[in-house]
Amino acid sequence: MIVKSILKEKARGAGIVAIAPDASVGDAARLLAQHRIGAVMVMDGGKVCGILSERDIVRGLAQAIDVCLTARVRDLMTAEVFVCHEDDTVEQLMSTMTAKRIRHLPVVNGSGEVVGIVTIGDVVKSRLDETKMEADSLRNYVMAR
Repeated sequence: MIVKSILKEKARGAGIVAIAPDASVGDAARLLAQHRIGAVMVMDGGKVCGILSERDIVRGLAQAIDVCLTARVRDLMTAEVFVCHEDDTVEQLMSTMTAKRIRHLPVVNGSGEVVGIVTIGDVVKSRLDETKMEADSLRNYVMAR
């Protein structure tokens, strides 16, 4: 399966949730809670500047709990954003996510525009669906004999 297929499946209600780098971390936390997501894209005028995850916020809290919620997103975001492309395979996603120890990958099209985000949960669901389909196919093959 490729990323484009995963995004198509997710498109039934999911979009890109983004926040400005100068927004407060408190605003970002509320956005994460409101959308029930684990990371938000940090974008400035349509350009990706970073990604802010729950883990980034927790690390900020651990460093200075009283300052964290009034800090700016740019202070806690991960600026080095790894991305994937619509034609990447699930195996490539698993490899990248494992090697980089990340749970969220923005998806970019050929012109570099962000068209979605794939999470570790999406990857797991995709693999489970593929495994079930393969098992069903084998079961049907054996039963037909």
